[in-house]
Amino acid sequence: MKVTAIDLRKIGFFDKFTPGQLETVVSMSSIKEFKVKDILFEQYDELSELFILLEGTLSLGISIAKDKRIHLGTIEEGQLFSWSAVFPPFISTAWVMAITPAKVVAINAKKLNEEIERDCDFGLKALWEIAITLSHRLSDTRFQLMNQLML
Repeated sequence: MKVTAIDLRKIGFFDKFTPGQLETVVSMSSIKEFKVKDILFEQYDELSELFILLEGTLSLGISIAKDKRIHLGTIEEGQLFSWSAVFPPFISTAWVMAITPAKVVAINAKKLNEEIERDCDFGLKALWEIAITLSHRLSDTRFQLMNQLML
């Protein structure tokens, strides 16, 4: 399914991007759909796409033993995930599963990285938003792990 600039304008991640920069993102993106209980990726998978949730709800967590999963948080509409696709070694630090039917914007990470290197303004905007996501995710993870330790 094709992404449009109108789709991207609905996502806070792209608030500061120019119309031309949005078109660049459109050219490297698609929409993917998932059913309830679909695993988008597992912890330690190699990632090639940066995802932003358009519709639905996703569960984010980590595996701590062969069959032991810990839910760390819920990914809501408009939130970015799979940021590991942008940074070497491109390996997922968590798993993500659909808990409702979901649609995501899938951005080709290799092309995104090429544009980040080519256009400093684009790169600053993209990496700033990714850094904000990482900061929130780290805080949320710390909170969830503290709760797990108190059980």
